[in-house]
Amino acid sequence: MTFYEMIEDMSLALNREKLVIFVGAGVSKNSGLPTWGQLVQEFAGKIDYPTNGRLATEEYIRIPQYYYCLDESEGHSSYYSLLKSMLPENIRPNLLDELIVSLHPKHIVTTNFDTLLDQVASGYEVIREDKDLMTGISSHYLLKLHGDIHQPEKLVFKEDDYLHYSHTHRLMETFLKSLLIDHVFLFVGYSLNDYNLKTFVSWIEYIAEEMHVKQQMHRNYFLSSSLHAGKDYLRKYYEGKGLEVIDLYQLPDEVEKQAESVPLADDLGRRTYAVLELLC
Repeated sequence: MTFYEMIEDMSLALNREKLVIFVGAGVSKNSGLPTWGQLVQEFAGKIDYPTNGRLATEEYIRIPQYYYCLDESEGHSSYYSLLKSMLPENIRPNLLDELIVSLHPKHIVTTNFDTLLDQVASGYEVIREDKDLMTGISSHYLLKLHGDIHQPEKLVFKEDDYLHYSHTHRLMETFLKSLLIDHVFLFVGYSLNDYNLKTFVSWIEYIAEEMHVKQQMHRNYFLSSSLHAGKDYLRKYYEGKGLEVIDLYQLPDEVEKQAESVPLADDLGRRTYAVLELLC
């Protein structure tokens, strides 16, 4: 598919109220918050875990688990305090947060712990845990899949949290999987090696194969910053799993030019904004 064919397909899904936007830490970065990798690197430094500035996929969840196991403070208060200290509450939403909400997708899903989207998500009911979904009455949700910094003990961050997710967040997981049948997913603010992205894509692939509809299923999309580094094998990998990848560093000239005028400090944020704006 060409770039504009993908934009047209997402716009059509948006108009039909069939678009679900997933928001990762790359979006919150535009408000000055750390990325997932930066959070984990901070934990690694506290326990002298050698990363050499790079993290393997499994280390994103294992390093926090190591810290948690070494933490002998009462109720693991040191672990939770470190997390809270890196996500201050006085941070304001950025232009990307506001644009995503203004597009008014059917649902907004985030793995972020911060409250940036909460602050601007007018018209969306915030779902932070299974019990919220049981009592939800809105047709539009902001699903905080991994919890909220205001409830640090319920955050999904370390390995055990991920391993137990299907039990501790049974309704949220089931609800998301049900959306895969007839909704288009758009992933924003994730890296191609993101553990969360791999999990979501595995759901897409499993359901397509389980229901024998792999060829008939709608496409899902991912805005990527990784392919410009010569990682075209990643594109082929994800395309084979039903995910079309838009390389943010290989945009049409007119979109590149539009990105230059976006008032965000981060280049990737500007490019992301320029692409999402085309869905309006």
